[in-house]
Amino acid sequence: TARDARRAFAQGLLSNLLNPKVALFYLTLLPQFVRPADNVLARSLLLAGVHVLIGLAWLVAYTYFLGRLSAALRRPRVRRALEGVTGSLLIGLGGRLAWDRR
Repeated sequence: TARDARRAFAQGLLSNLLNPKVALFYLTLLPQFVRPADNVLARSLLLAGVHVLIGLAWLVAYTYFLGRLSAALRRPRVRRALEGVTGSLLIGLGGRLAWDRR
């Protein structure tokens, strides 16, 4: 529902904003690209904005292609083939592990 989506968004936003690793990332990476003559705040916000836009573009593309893949994986024939391939791989890995000499 829309309420659950808002709650998930708020939780993700808060966990990202309060994550000290994110702050450390920006504090260590961004100063390398700011010249002493630049307005530090403006340049840092610009670089952070570019980072956010690139991340957003990646997530939109990722979501689009996973949606398309999800539709294909719902087909019984594709699902059966995928289960056969992954099952064979697991059997092969199990056999290799069983006969592996230490």
